[in-house]
Amino acid sequence: MLTADRWNSMLPQLVVQENDQVVTASVTPINTEISIVPEANATYLYWLYISYSASNSCGMRWQWSAPGAILCSFTQSIASPGSSGSANTPQSVNFRRPANTTGRLAGGSDSVTTPVNFHSAYDSGSFTTDSTLSPITLQFAQAVSSGGQAILRGGNQTRLAYQRVA
Repeated sequence: MLTADRWNSMLPQLVVQENDQVVTASVTPINTEISIVPEANATYLYWLYISYSASNSCGMRWQWSAPGAILCSFTQSIASPGSSGSANTPQSVNFRRPANTTGRLAGGSDSVTTPVNFHSAYDSGSFTTDSTLSPITLQFAQAVSSGGQAILRGGNQTRLAYQRVA
């Protein structure tokens, strides 16, 4: 029997990064505003759209803190380290299927310490939760520690859409 609660739990959900977050000279991941507490014993599809800026000396790294879930992730990003230039400078692209605990790297294009070029990276796939109600949180840091900045862009630019499927 399909109840209203079960039906509603399968509707698409959206979480957005409201504010810019900046990391300088650190490869230690920090939590972002992209965080959810999914239902226990469930399977979800997800689509993460990242907007970021980064100096080509440091790039950006993202990962998931998901103690109660196993992710199957497929990513696309500028290869790290990136090449200096404008946001439209051709770059190598990295398509990955990283392990659950592997950081995902994205290169930057700015040769200055305060980057102004906006880039995008994508992470999509599925995750299955265990019997606990544990948060799943996007974390980010610099790919390489540097005086340049890695900025996760907020203002409704970085977003996570997810949907329960089982």
